[in-house]
Amino acid sequence: MNPLYERVIDDLIVNSYAIADGFLEEAVLQGLRNQLLLKIAAEDLNRAGVGNKTNLVKNQQIRTDKIQWIAADSTEPSEEIFNRQIKDFCDYLNRTCYAGIRDAEFHYACFEKGAFYKRHIDRFRNDNARKFSMVTYLNDTWEEHDGGHLMIYKDQADIAVSPIWGRTVIFKSDVLEHEVMVAQKDRLSVTGWLRG
Repeated sequence: MNPLYERVIDDLIVNSYAIADGFLEEAVLQGLRNQLLLKIAAEDLNRAGVGNKTNLVKNQQIRTDKIQWIAADSTEPSEEIFNRQIKDFCDYLNRTCYAGIRDAEFHYACFEKGAFYKRHIDRFRNDNARKFSMVTYLNDTWEEHDGGHLMIYKDQADIAVSPIWGRTVIFKSDVLEHEVMVAQKDRLSVTGWLRG
């Protein structure tokens, strides 16, 4: 039994979302941050789109972040450990909750100062594979006035999640609408989906 995973599962059952500080080890967080900073410096990130496959469009009225996908078979040490832990988490969910997760997809994301992603849901109209959305923040000196909160919209009350170092947020992709608010400085993360 994994106490952290069990707490995440309990929160998902009760709230449809979970917030877990310390989901990834410090060395992995630092390695992922370093990789993302290298990609930013090399201008390797691409403007993100909305939709999938033939429906993909780049609409800067909806989202203005930049991304680069993480290969599932990456041999870069921090990415390899990250991919292993995500697989371990998926296996745990399948074993204990019969979640039916078959794979995962993750990308680096950079919301430059002033960037945003308007209110949306993470499941496509033509593809219902996404079961859970996950984001881990790689911002080492974030303060409340820096903005960039993840707003999770719920009937009872909206939740504003501060993108602080090492915080992981997991939520049901087809249930919760959410939004990335404007940040006052670059906002870094690894973001992705557990898919059925």
